[in-house]
Amino acid sequence: MTYDVNTLKTRAQCLQAKAKLEAELDGFQNRDQNLGFQDRQAGRADASTAARLATATNQVTYLTGQLARTDLDPTDRQRYEDQLLTANYQKSRLTNRTADSGGVATFLADVDTDQIDSQVTILSGAIAAVQARHDALPA
Repeated sequence: MTYDVNTLKTRAQCLQAKAKLEAELDGFQNRDQNLGFQDRQAGRADASTAARLATATNQVTYLTGQLARTDLDPTDRQRYEDQLLTANYQKSRLTNRTADSGGVATFLADVDTDQIDSQVTILSGAIAAVQARHDALPA
C-alpha cells in the first residue's frame, strides 16, 4: 500500500476522501459492467458469424453437388454457377471475419479487464482503510 491514511486528520476529511473513492469505484464498476456487456455482445456476434459461415459452407457444398450433375440444362447450370460465386464470396468473407477475431483486440480487452480488477481492489482497500481511520479518530 503506497498511501498513508494517517494524512487524514479529521473525520470530515475521512468522509470526504471516502466519498471520492466510492465515486471512483463506481466508475470502475460501471466499466466492468460495460465490458461484461461487450463480452456478451461479442459472444452473440461470434455465434451469429459461425452460424452464417456454416450456412454458407453448406450452400457451397450443395451448389457444387448440383453443378456436378450431368443432366443440368444450360440455364440451371449458369444460375448455379452464379450462386456458387456468391456463396464462395460469402464463405470467404465470413472465414476472414472469424480469423480476424482475437489478436490485438482480445489482448487489449484482457489488459483492460485486469486494470479494472486491480483498480477495484485498490479502491476497495483504500475505502476500508479510510473507514478504519475514520472510526479510530475522536468524534
